[in-house]
Amino acid sequence: FESRSLRMAKLNHEPTDIIDGFPEGVYNIKVKEVIFPYIFQRNQTTGIQNQGMRICFETWNSNGQIFNNWENIITTSKKAKWKLKEFCYCIGVDFDNEDLDTDDFQGKTGKSSMTREPGEKYLSVDHYLAIDSDEEVTGSATNSVVETDDPMPF
Repeated sequence: FESRSLRMAKLNHEPTDIIDGFPEGVYNIKVKEVIFPYIFQRNQTTGIQNQGMRICFETWNSNGQIFNNWENIITTSKKAKWKLKEFCYCIGVDFDNEDLDTDDFQGKTGKSSMTREPGEKYLSVDHYLAIDSDEEVTGSATNSVVETDDPMPF
């Protein structure tokens, strides 16, 4: 084994070129995957363990930059049914259908208003917009990286 002096390449790194992630705003969403049933952690206060769906969205902004986003919808709590109803209206699925199935969600598209909770790294759905909503897609970050393989890049 010979010891050689190797010259390392510079990173071409600009420390000031940092992005805090995609900004809050309205984004397009497409249902990519639905995990159901999904069991949520037991509530420490009530001891109740809820069941629902874990949904992976392909999410994109007005610049066409894409990232994956995961959201949870509880389906066993009457108090949480509003979120399932809002989600169904967003993607054009009949909430009142008694035979509603997770297959009905696959590949459906809509729009959601995304927010970032204080101290959080990732965006999450604040609310789903009705399918006939005329709210414009925003959330454009001019220098964000397109991240399609990272499940939650920002």
